[in-house]
Amino acid sequence: MKKIIVLLIVLLCVCVFASCTSKDDLCENQVTEYVRISESVKFMITGESADLHAIFTPRGTSFEVEWDSDNKAVAVVDEGRVTALSSGRAQISVNIVNTKHRAVCEIIVSDKEVSERYAGSEGGGRYSSLDAAVADCEDGENILLFRGFHSCNVPVTKNIKLLGEQGAFIGGLTVEGAVAGLENLTFYTSDESNTGGLVLKSGSGAYVENCTFSYDVKEKVPGTDAYNREHGKNEEQGAKNTIAITADKDFSELSVSGCTFGGYSLALDIRPSDGEISVRDNTFTSCASAIRVDVRSKDTKNTALRGTIQNNVFSGMTEPTVFNFNGGVYMGALKFDDYKAN
Repeated sequence: MKKIIVLLIVLLCVCVFASCTSKDDLCENQVTEYVRISESVKFMITGESADLHAIFTPRGTSFEVEWDSDNKAVAVVDEGRVTALSSGRAQISVNIVNTKHRAVCEIIVSDKEVSERYAGSEGGGRYSSLDAAVADCEDGENILLFRGFHSCNVPVTKNIKLLGEQGAFIGGLTVEGAVAGLENLTFYTSDESNTGGLVLKSGSGAYVENCTFSYDVKEKVPGTDAYNREHGKNEEQGAKNTIAITADKDFSELSVSGCTFGGYSLALDIRPSDGEISVRDNTFTSCASAIRVDVRSKDTKNTALRGTIQNNVFSGMTEPTVFNFNGGVYMGALKFDDYKAN
């Protein structure tokens, strides 16, 4: 009797294994993942080609697959060979034929790349310094910053976008007479004289998304604002006289979303302008003041500054939003969740 039971168990296992290795029925209750791509995110420059590979589970199995791109204007794929055509984003997918099992790799294409890994071998859209890439950019181009620390000693004077991969740090940026796009960058502070901030000159603008602004000097010595703040010797929140983003008088536009700010005496300093602002879904911590908006002009008339400041999170500060205007009720189109009029 025992031999019969053992034989039945063996036969059952054989049947289950046979059904699980069928291409048409991949036995979803036995294996949780059937195919993935060798890379989940890949950065490329325009004109470059690279190979992606389908990897199957269980190991050693092989299936017929189909490749596709959801944005063929940015990147196309042929049997796993990806070609970047223009700056932007595309999702490259691989699908096991006759099944619902697929995997996706996000392709991010830029016109130029900046990374220390290319030092001494520039060319083909690759630069070893952000200064060189910015100086050589044309309107509408994108610059990809690889992980590491970058500095920009030249102003951005063209309408370009700076995109950082995870771990990309930048030591401050100035925009003059242009509109810059900034995404996934960490603005850092290297010393007391460099606040790691963004400055928009008159006539300039910026779209800032998913960036981090952090004032935290590397060498914290006794007597400095950073040292005193860390050791509880300075009641003022944020390092004195530090600003994360300054929008000078008559800036053109400013959009800040999904960003985090910490360690500054003032996170956003927005001067009088006829431009439009949007400050939404950001987090402000350990700053003396989060947002200061000034719509006062020299002739004591309020400017036409318009926009929204909504859905932000404020923690560890006494002045979330300071709204400076001339007299009475401001009649512009600004809408605030919370503000204090001075």
